[in-house]
Amino acid sequence: MTSEPCIGLLLAELHFPDNRSLKEKRRPLASLRDSIRQRYQAAFSEVGFQDSWQRAEVLVVVAASSLTQASEQVDDIDRFLHAHEFEVARTTIKSAYPVHALWPDDC
Repeated sequence: MTSEPCIGLLLAELHFPDNRSLKEKRRPLASLRDSIRQRYQAAFSEVGFQDSWQRAEVLVVVAASSLTQASEQVDDIDRFLHAHEFEVARTTIKSAYPVHALWPDDC
């Protein structure tokens, strides 16, 4: 069986109920970003609610050599998010895709 390159996506809305400023939100987000990048070799970006003190929408993307590996990494990252002091208000996307399925063969 050959491996097929895949990506995994996790889009989550985080809630920081005790924050009173953007500075208070940025500190745990920066720590989370660094931890996810180091632990999972994943891309991490705050993609929504940048001006909100208590909310953040983050996108995490992983690259893997198989669909199983991508799915497992996304699941691990989801569990990792839920283990922190902030709340995971919602996970909008949690999935994995074979890379070749995302683009037509003629690209």
